[in-house]
Amino acid sequence: MATVTAQISLTSTDLLSDDLSISVSTDVTAANTTGLARRPVTATSGGGSGTVLFTASDFDAPAYLYIKNTDSTASDFIYVYDDTTSGDPVILKLAGGDWAFMPLNAGLTLRAYATTNPTLVEFMIIGTDA
Repeated sequence: MATVTAQISLTSTDLLSDDLSISVSTDVTAANTTGLARRPVTATSGGGSGTVLFTASDFDAPAYLYIKNTDSTASDFIYVYDDTTSGDPVILKLAGGDWAFMPLNAGLTLRAYATTNPTLVEFMIIGTDA
């Protein structure tokens, strides 16, 4: 099994009354992965036509999603939504250049749509189940 280290640092000298300096990391023991993929997101609204990022129960929990909106225009958003729940609630909104790394509810199917057709999304699912 492979180990993936995810880390984030948040720093600012003018956000709070004191300097902000937070650094967090976690090691994920990865039993499997979807591999790093880049796909065009062509749907411009929720529903069954969105780009599939994760299909419910592909991996047991916990699984992790790395995702990046590769567009350079901040107003070209990618919306990640829960296609398993009625109404397709949006769980993540990424502006151009934004990225995220998050644990997943393995029982949900995640899809993406974008404000601009097409917008290229980069993503990978890291599964911890053997």
